[in-house]
Amino acid sequence: MSYVYMLALEKKAEKYDKGIQLLTFKKLDNIQKDIIENYVKSEDLVLEIGMGTGNIAILCAKKGIKCIGFDNSDKMLSIARDKLKKMGLLKKIKILKLAIIEMDSTFEDNMFDKVIASLVFSELYKKEQYFCLKEIFRVLRDDRELILIDEVKPKKIWKKLIFELIRIPLLLITFFKTHLSTRSLNEIDEKLQKGNFEIIERKHYLYDSLIVIRAKKLRDDAK
Repeated sequence: MSYVYMLALEKKAEKYDKGIQLLTFKKLDNIQKDIIENYVKSEDLVLEIGMGTGNIAILCAKKGIKCIGFDNSDKMLSIARDKLKKMGLLKKIKILKLAIIEMDSTFEDNMFDKVIASLVFSELYKKEQYFCLKEIFRVLRDDRELILIDEVKPKKIWKKLIFELIRIPLLLITFFKTHLSTRSLNEIDEKLQKGNFEIIERKHYLYDSLIVIRAKKLRDDAK
């Protein structure tokens, strides 16, 4: 995650879950459950980028899925560890304190079956996004998947209007209660294409303001 954003999360980690639930009308929890239930196999090795407070890691651990999660926030990771420990799942998940720029020196090529990034890419600068996609491509096995969950701006005018009417007051309420805010992800289709990924499924939620993209890593001979 970008340095400025990570500094903000270091101070507000204990309010993160509450803030995200408010911003997504608690929809994010159901989306994450659906992903782990339907798109991640028990034999998969999963990498979660920006694992935050550990919700996806918990879902993986409950299903017996091997998962490595990393984040650059000590406070976020502390909360994640506490949650996993209370559930007796801590030993089932590998947690790393790591920045995205350290991926190239941490993970081996063709190591993972799934890479999941939930509300991460929208908080990265453009150069960070391209670097991250390059590293995801490297660490994924051929034909395996990147799963993105993120906030986007609706394209249809009537949905944009609803989005703005709902989103602006909700952002204010969330900020005053948790001091947390988010921003939208832009031009992700083009960035995935440049990163040699093929979008195989796209789902929209909350008047198209929240998106889930499943993208397959293309083989070298398919680029």
